[in-house]
Amino acid sequence: MKTNLATSIGIGIVGAVLGFFICNLLLGPIEQVSFKSIESDVSADLAEPNVDVFNYKALNPTVEVFVGNCENGEGCE
Repeated sequence: MKTNLATSIGIGIVGAVLGFFICNLLLGPIEQVSFKSIESDVSADLAEPNVDVFNYKALNPTVEVFVGNCENGEGCE
């Protein structure tokens, strides 16, 4: 039991070290990355919606509407 555990831990450590070196060979060394930050004009204030675009009296578009003499979706084609 103890030898199985020690063997498993040893294989895990050797695999991790080999994986590290193989990744460094394939991907190259880690380089310092520099970036520029920009200033944004975004604010947390909410503006009132434009009355020409937003109609607060509009019907709910998620409600299913039947046109004509349809009842419960039967006979509507």
